[in-house]
Amino acid sequence: MNRHSYPQDCRLTGGTKTMLRSDTGRDTNRTRPCALAPNRRIGKGLASVIGAAFVALSMAGCTSNTRAPVLLALPALPVAGASQDGQQDANASIRVAAVRRLELPEYMVSRRVRYRADTSTLAEWPNTYWAERIEIAASREFHAALRTQLSNWRLCEGTCATEASAVVIQTHLIRLDYDRQERTLRSVADITLWGTGSAPQRLRSTVREYRIEAESDTAQGQAQAMSELLHRMAVDTAGLLVDL
Repeated sequence: MNRHSYPQDCRLTGGTKTMLRSDTGRDTNRTRPCALAPNRRIGKGLASVIGAAFVALSMAGCTSNTRAPVLLALPALPVAGASQDGQQDANASIRVAAVRRLELPEYMVSRRVRYRADTSTLAEWPNTYWAERIEIAASREFHAALRTQLSNWRLCEGTCATEASAVVIQTHLIRLDYDRQERTLRSVADITLWGTGSAPQRLRSTVREYRIEAESDTAQGQAQAMSELLHRMAVDTAGLLVDL
């Protein structure tokens, strides 16, 4: 027997010799492992190489087909210069207002950018996410737009920690739907001014409806319409503060 040949019973039992014959000629039930033949070792090694190559190719294919996510931000509207009336009132007393965070519909509070597909269905722009929490981004842009409208007011985000506020501005967006078929943003805003003190009273309030057409049928067009909405809300809110 050459050094690469093995007993027949080793080949048939998958590499384990089950019957051994002792020096006395009697069979014994003792077993011992048999070395695998070279062709078995080569076959197993080749199978491992092929399997690893297949996994690597599969992962490379998945990577090449995966697009980077689109991170969408609300575009900041141009900051208008101080109005002529604001310059004339520069020496007037400064009043303080606390601007609460915007309250958005729950179905819009999501990292995915959603729009209304029909009267009862919401859909999402593919592979598109808000760059930050939409309620935070919308509140910041509303606050910035409101600041340009109120030259004689000092605005605090949320609460005023260092000085007492004269009024609290609370805005609830009852509806915030981008109708993709019509490329139109529809919204209903409940804007309320509250007094301060131990028992705050409602000073003034209004409910406004808005309809804003998007410039394009894209997620970016939807974001642009939302920024325009916040600007219009700021103008209406500033109107409530006149002669307050």
